[in-house]
Amino acid sequence: MGRLEAHGGTLVPVPGCDREPRVPDMQTTASVSACKGSSHVLRACIVNDHTAVRQWLAMKLDTLGIEVCAASETLVEGVNAILAHHPDLAVVDNRLPDGRGIDLCRQVSHSLPGVELILHTGMMSAVEESQAAAAGVTRVALKSIQGDDLMSALHEFASRHRQAGT
Repeated sequence: MGRLEAHGGTLVPVPGCDREPRVPDMQTTASVSACKGSSHVLRACIVNDHTAVRQWLAMKLDTLGIEVCAASETLVEGVNAILAHHPDLAVVDNRLPDGRGIDLCRQVSHSLPGVELILHTGMMSAVEESQAAAAGVTRVALKSIQGDDLMSALHEFASRHRQAGT
């Protein structure tokens, strides 16, 4: 299957499918590379309303050998992309234009309990941490200039899955 891109709210196929590392077109709501080899490739969805953050995350995931299968700007687009692509991982901003990332995580973990969810947030109260855990969040990563906590979470995810052979 070729790459899919969002046009007017629907995903349409784009001819060709290269396995070459690719940063999704972050101006679209979702850009999907659906190629798969014989071995399991770790796949991730990004849900963040900031283009620069989506691009940075896509590059970091690529360096870890994790394929970005969708990048979305809103809660609704993110839920739809995750449910459509069944990634191994979703990296979700907690503040989205149309809702909270915690709510997205709750919806996803209910429908796809196998998806690991990293919630990326500027700050989190004890109540919100409890809500995040109840929503199926695997790890909360606090925002910083260098993204150290998020990178640590991504490295742990990649290492854990490679050791398990998935």
